[in-house]
Amino acid sequence: MHEIVIPFVIAIAIILYDSFKRFKLWFLGYILIFVGFVLYVSAFLFDDFTLAEVYYHSSKSLSPIFKFSASWSGSGGFIVWWLFVFTLVVFLKRLRNEENYVYYNLTIVALFFIALLNSAFDSMQFTPKNGMGLNPLLKNTWMLMHPPATFIGYAFGLLVAISKEERICTNLAWFFITLANVLGGIWSYFTLGWGGYWAWDPVETSLLLPWLCLTAYFHSLNKESLKYLVGFSIVFAAFVTRGGISILHGFAVNPAGLAIIVLGIPFLIKAVKSFRFKGLNPMEIVSYSLLGSYIVCLASLIYQSIFAFLGVRVSVNIEYYVFANMPFLITLLSVLPVCRSEISKKYLKSIVLVFFISALFAILALRGLIVICKDTSPPMNIAGAFVLPIAVFSLLYSLKLKDINLKIIHISIVLLIIGVTISWPYAYYENYKFVLLKRGKITEIDGCNVSLESLNFYKPSGTVSIDSITIPEESVEIVKIKVDEREIPVKLRLNIPLLISHRSFIYSEPVVINNGLDNLYIVVLPSKFSLLNSDLFMFTCKYFYEKNKTHMLMVISEIVGLNYEELIKNLKNWKPSNEVIAIYKRIPLVNLVWISCCMMLIGELISILRGVKK
Repeated sequence: MHEIVIPFVIAIAIILYDSFKRFKLWFLGYILIFVGFVLYVSAFLFDDFTLAEVYYHSSKSLSPIFKFSASWSGSGGFIVWWLFVFTLVVFLKRLRNEENYVYYNLTIVALFFIALLNSAFDSMQFTPKNGMGLNPLLKNTWMLMHPPATFIGYAFGLLVAISKEERICTNLAWFFITLANVLGGIWSYFTLGWGGYWAWDPVETSLLLPWLCLTAYFHSLNKESLKYLVGFSIVFAAFVTRGGISILHGFAVNPAGLAIIVLGIPFLIKAVKSFRFKGLNPMEIVSYSLLGSYIVCLASLIYQSIFAFLGVRVSVNIEYYVFANMPFLITLLSVLPVCRSEISKKYLKSIVLVFFISALFAILALRGLIVICKDTSPPMNIAGAFVLPIAVFSLLYSLKLKDINLKIIHISIVLLIIGVTISWPYAYYENYKFVLLKRGKITEIDGCNVSLESLNFYKPSGTVSIDSITIPEESVEIVKIKVDEREIPVKLRLNIPLLISHRSFIYSEPVVINNGLDNLYIVVLPSKFSLLNSDLFMFTCKYFYEKNKTHMLMVISEIVGLNYEELIKNLKNWKPSNEVIAIYKRIPLVNLVWISCCMMLIGELISILRGVKK
């Protein structure tokens, strides 16, 4: 165990004493947690590789800002940050009043032990000279925003679960959970290069659970039950994220993540015991529709969790989420515009007419006369065609709402559904088109004139440690392409540790060209379909050859299955190809998704500011 744990241990002892026998100097426990947290983050900033989390997620050559973000990239580090934010919020609350302080303290203690079980304070058995570096997918701007929004949302969500009803805390929890979901979608869209912002991955889906629960909370009289369900949802989301269930989110997994779920069980028991049926008024119908989607998502995650516990990773078909959620989505759209009032006969007649139009659209989609996306399955097209008329009706009716923040939030939710209905099939299902870009030649891509301007290679930089051996971290190729009159640099990165670890090793961030609400989504790849024959791979190997790093070349050739002598022969004759492959597709209405998400957050900010003034 690393010595950095000492202030935390003393703090937990004081907090436990305060819980069972009131301690006048209770604040000392909280202050020591803050001290321990500062020391923990400093270990990353000042390269203390004797702390295992620093060794596994940082390196000397990492920039200070990413050393800072590396402090929450691991399983244990994420929990330490969650512990810090929750302790800070509780500290500020206790300065105002002492309500529920025992529950606050016990939650802090639980989070500390979860961090402990997730190896947050483990010490290395030797003194490393360097660390293994940060996963290349985590070295971007979104890493600085998405995880912090998540653990701040987690902290406020737990506070909601163990406090008496406080509107401001609930609004803040909803705001940060919403922000975390939005930033996660943006991250995947602008970084991963698969054109999607949502894939119903377990980690994505688990973060949706507290959002559904908090949104239902605002519409229900079952507030006590739902606030406990919020607590369970947050703990369950943390369990899914750190429990090794997701394939896409495969980094920072620790089997001890299973221990997190223990914290959530009391919340679930209280939620079930305190639930009462409150009738079928419009507000409750909205709440029940959201809880219906909650159960659909939770069931799939429990199913995947059970198999993960048995050592098997299974996935749930995307169509399950679409069609199992469909009745609840339609109910939500139908009732949302009038959730603050009674459902009039005039409104019922209107909604019946809209359902008739939706059924007609579905029939036309079945006949192939309405096609949302040609690459998706007929049932998906039929579902989209059925939903759209109801969503448009819900949007028009929501414009009549008088409360400005409610109007913004309700309209944004409907716009989000419309944007997702149109864009998501293209983002997830539509196949990419391929084109070869050659230097000096203009190629038309979906109405845009695209040309390859230049290729520039940069020798491996940075260093990381693998098995106590220091190696270069990353080489880079900058591809400059011109889209119409706009010159855009595209960075291709070859991560050498991942190459040696038999994992995907070349990364290219996508180019996104806005055209109104649509996007032209382009991903630039090396000139050869085989990454092992790509310019960047050959450039990197030639660098090692010219620097007489024979051992490194022999390791690489063995790992990738190339004959060493043949590789050397090819390196001597290699010259850049002056061409790249561009894969692309158009994603319609995707900017409506981002606009509606911004509207949603703005609407909630107005609610928070109003609550503060009151």
